[in-house]
Amino acid sequence: MAPAAGKVGFRTKVLQVAGGTAVAQGLLILASPLLTRLYRPADFGVLVVYVSLVSILVTLASLRFELALPLPEREDAAAALLGLCLLLVAATTLLSVLTVHALRGRILGWMGEPGLGPFLWLVPVSTLGAGVYQVFNCWAIRKERYDRIARTRVTQSLTQLGVQLAAGAVCRGPAGLLVGDAVGRSNGSRTLAMLDWRRDWASLRQVRFRDLVQAADRYRSFPLYSGPTAALNAFNLRMPGLLLAVYYGPAAAGCFALAQRVFAVPSAIIGESVAQVFFGESAQLGREASLMPLFLGTVKRMFLLGLPLMALSSVAGWWLFPRIFGAAWARAGGFLVAIAPMALAQFTGACVSSALVVVERQDLAFLREGIRTLLFGAGIAVAYLLAWNAERAVWLFGATGTLAYGVYGWITWYAIRRQDRRREAP
Repeated sequence: MAPAAGKVGFRTKVLQVAGGTAVAQGLLILASPLLTRLYRPADFGVLVVYVSLVSILVTLASLRFELALPLPEREDAAAALLGLCLLLVAATTLLSVLTVHALRGRILGWMGEPGLGPFLWLVPVSTLGAGVYQVFNCWAIRKERYDRIARTRVTQSLTQLGVQLAAGAVCRGPAGLLVGDAVGRSNGSRTLAMLDWRRDWASLRQVRFRDLVQAADRYRSFPLYSGPTAALNAFNLRMPGLLLAVYYGPAAAGCFALAQRVFAVPSAIIGESVAQVFFGESAQLGREASLMPLFLGTVKRMFLLGLPLMALSSVAGWWLFPRIFGAAWARAGGFLVAIAPMALAQFTGACVSSALVVVERQDLAFLREGIRTLLFGAGIAVAYLLAWNAERAVWLFGATGTLAYGVYGWITWYAIRRQDRRREAP
């Protein structure tokens, strides 16, 4: 297994991941004013629809078996699980190629974005790249190679921005945004895979087919519950932009995507870094002790840190958006203020959501995502039925989203409490 958790502190591990993520997000921030002048809001709207489709496929690429990678105590069992995950990613990619070829017209109709048509071939490319990346990301968490995770974040951002800026300078339309996203995902996965492959190849060579079957049987609850849960989670994260594109047009979806990108900066730099370290720490701690102190301490610190960050981002963004990104993006500042409370709730609670994986309560994770789906969808669908404009729809979505993340955190707390009671029972 990985080195003992005590050798490197929780904060140090978070800083290792956050350092690389901060550089990656800093690059995105610096490039955003250029991107918003090279591409129109409608182009970003097409990107929203494309990323929505890819995100759902990627979450199912290895049927969520990758989430179990930090859990096995024996290295041979973990290696078998890694082999199973990579095999499933290859199968999912092949299936996506066949699906895009056979159902091209229907997919474009379902997504409500005909402008995506020439770029559907990129979907399998992104599925393969991001699928392999998320498998090796969980493997790196098991090995506590947080510095390597940080390194790949920078690689992904550099590649993505390089392609998007170069393409935007020579051609019009969303092509550069989509190609940059696909290439960035693939480049990050290649880097992380090569970093780990050289060291772990000896373990992987010993894996046999029966080992794959045993791994699939031992962690069968992950595809049964975590697979649908992950699909719902990906859909929930992309649903607002997708519904705005369908109901209010790609320009509204593009402005909403820019607002989300601003709040994604602290979430990506701090939230995701804490989430990955929390997953690794809780996977080790959960074998012998309660997760409640780690859970409560992490939630408290994230709320106290997130409150000023989100407040400052929303107020400053509302005033600065048209000045930094151009007049066409002014309405994105209003969207930013509307979703600020939801962004705080997400920043606070999402980083500890992996506790349900550690206590193996994937059933509650599925229930949690189902509730979130209903609340998220209601926020924009009700506004559309009432003939509200996009601005009022986003305000209602922000309110229902805040409630959704409140329920999200409570269910996680409940699962940990139930596990502690079972341990205390005679």
